[in-house]
Amino acid sequence: MKTLYYGGTIHTMRKEQETFTALGIEEDRIIFTGSTEKETLKGYDRYVDLEGMHVFPTLTDSHVHLLYTMILAASSFNLCEVTAGGIVPDSMEGVEARVRDYCRSHPKQKIIAANQYILSAMKEKRLPDRHELDEWTGGRCMIIYNIDGHSSCISTALMKKLGLSCEGHDGRFSGEEHEFMQGKVTNLIAASVTPGVLARGIANFSNLCARYGISRVCAMDGNEDVKNDILTRLLAFIASRMDIDIRLFPQYLDLERTRPFRRLQKYPRAGGCGSWELDGSVGSHSAAFYVPFRDTGEKGHCYYEKSLILSKVKEARQKGIQLSSHAIGEAAIDQIVDCYEQAEKENAGQRDGAGVPLSRIDHFEFPSREAVEKIKKLPVALTVQPGFSWLDKRYLKSYEQFLPKEKAEEQIPLKELAEAGVCICGSSDSPVQSMNPYEQMLGMVEFFLPQQSLTPYQALCTYTREPARMLGEEKDSGTLEVGKKADFCVMKKDFCRAEPGEIGEFCAEYMVKDGKRYEQKKGTVWELVKMLFRRKKKI
Repeated sequence: MKTLYYGGTIHTMRKEQETFTALGIEEDRIIFTGSTEKETLKGYDRYVDLEGMHVFPTLTDSHVHLLYTMILAASSFNLCEVTAGGIVPDSMEGVEARVRDYCRSHPKQKIIAANQYILSAMKEKRLPDRHELDEWTGGRCMIIYNIDGHSSCISTALMKKLGLSCEGHDGRFSGEEHEFMQGKVTNLIAASVTPGVLARGIANFSNLCARYGISRVCAMDGNEDVKNDILTRLLAFIASRMDIDIRLFPQYLDLERTRPFRRLQKYPRAGGCGSWELDGSVGSHSAAFYVPFRDTGEKGHCYYEKSLILSKVKEARQKGIQLSSHAIGEAAIDQIVDCYEQAEKENAGQRDGAGVPLSRIDHFEFPSREAVEKIKKLPVALTVQPGFSWLDKRYLKSYEQFLPKEKAEEQIPLKELAEAGVCICGSSDSPVQSMNPYEQMLGMVEFFLPQQSLTPYQALCTYTREPARMLGEEKDSGTLEVGKKADFCVMKKDFCRAEPGEIGEFCAEYMVKDGKRYEQKKGTVWELVKMLFRRKKKI
């Protein structure tokens, strides 16, 4: 089947000004791009009038926690929300009211998970303790996550289920104590997921991706604190049969544990968050800086010795594994940059050429000047979420409250790095933030440091061309060219000419994936069964 899309503007994304008016596809590949009238293009089986709309390559979200985003969200709710008047609720009294209301309306839910708690907005400047959760929930199992996902509070009942000692503990967790038990929490919540919930979760996630024009996500899943981690193996089985393309990064420090996934992977990968978190976050006071936090006078620290991380980086190089590592504070960023630099020197010239996935640093939020200069010379991709700093500057105020002023202004120099040719990939870190890629791109165009803001075109490249480069898939995706996959989204307006005030509101009119227009999923169990019997594809 040969189809011609005509009557619109085709943005190849190879160059900002390169556009055509027609796009021809056969099966799942692009066979023509040009500026020719429909009447002169014969031999197509189907003609689709774009009616003046704009066509762009589909997007890639380069950092998503897929299991939680797709399935576990059905067992959770958001505590706080951003309104025109500020953050609601902004006190323990308001949080208590929301928790009690949720418990009343969900009397049979075994484990209650609440997301998007905004500590920096609370009058009390703290998380609840376990005794408060016990009272509000009537003694049920509950966990509340701070908005950055790096600290939490846990009720007494849930602490006992997790095998944690309650004696002398107030139920508030941060740093390694929080990070390295999340697999156990996830497994407990997932145990109550029914086939119906699973079906709805997959459908809702896929439909949401299509709405934004996202055809591919990098899934950072798996936790080393779970011995067998059957849940991540199940996720891999499902991901290999989904409509949306998944690139799985098992979050194991023990790289041998990634072996069972390699036969499914398009390219061997590992890392992300979980055991690959080298530090925490600003909002949870666990990011690794060389200076103390402004409000507590205490310093965050790196979770591992540099020698251990270096050994893992070298092992990944030897085994051909694309590695991803979470680093937010300058000390953690220096640690992983130095490890990549040393490994690169010892393996000089072994990663030349297109089609080779790049090592990654995820977040890269507060780099030292030395790290910035080193990154310009290394084959490394940076996965960023500037939508968070955009939100923080206007509403959350955590950087303002917790960091020295000069440190808050030492964020990633986006424009400088992009113009130096560094591979920068946009992402959501969902469920920490919304899957909406245009909110992240708004954060790039109206960056925390105005002089480092990107143009809309540069921002869109972080979701199209650059992720393909990061994954080593430039020959198949990232731009609209003859021979590449027919994956594109259609929008009413030209994103490259969008004003900042309208960027966050963009969405796709429809998405074409593998040459076919995406059809909305219904989320039925029968739909799930049919999906599970599909032929698997590489993840």
